[in-house]
Amino acid sequence: MNSKKKIKFQRGIHIKDFLYGFFTLLLIFFLLFIFNIITISSNFSNELYKTSTKKNYDDTVQDIEFAITESNFRIVNRINIGESIQERKNNKFPKNEIILFCNLTIAEEMLKIESDYINYCPYKITITENDNEVIIGTRLLPTNSKSYDINKFSIKMNDILRKMVQYSASDDPFILDLDK
Repeated sequence: MNSKKKIKFQRGIHIKDFLYGFFTLLLIFFLLFIFNIITISSNFSNELYKTSTKKNYDDTVQDIEFAITESNFRIVNRINIGESIQERKNNKFPKNEIILFCNLTIAEEMLKIESDYINYCPYKITITENDNEVIIGTRLLPTNSKSYDINKFSIKMNDILRKMVQYSASDDPFILDLDK
């Protein structure tokens, strides 16, 4: 008689464990589903646009400065990360610079459409010395928001940023065409 009670008790434990595991998996799938919905509808952009060139580092920096100013932007700051690390550690470190720039007219236009987008200012372009090449990159604005106007603005701004990066990597001095 006692053995029958133990079997029933053991079966009850297995059913409890099964139900606990089942509901735990169900909860995990539900949370993943919610997370997926949140990330799909998010308008955050992590898209980087980058290219490389065989030009020397200093020429590339000069070309990006030219592209920025020709596009009516003002350089507001420079961060020489590679140089700072080299000074701190007292050993050779590849050159790496971040150039921050802004255009008040574009910033005003952006603020009128969506004030939260000020978080994308100032725009930045990175120049990194890597072995025998220089890598130029920028972060693009999101183009998948719910606002048609901000998407249109972001597409226009991303085009300008891409052209700056392309110009700095190119040997062609006439490639910077802001009208297209």
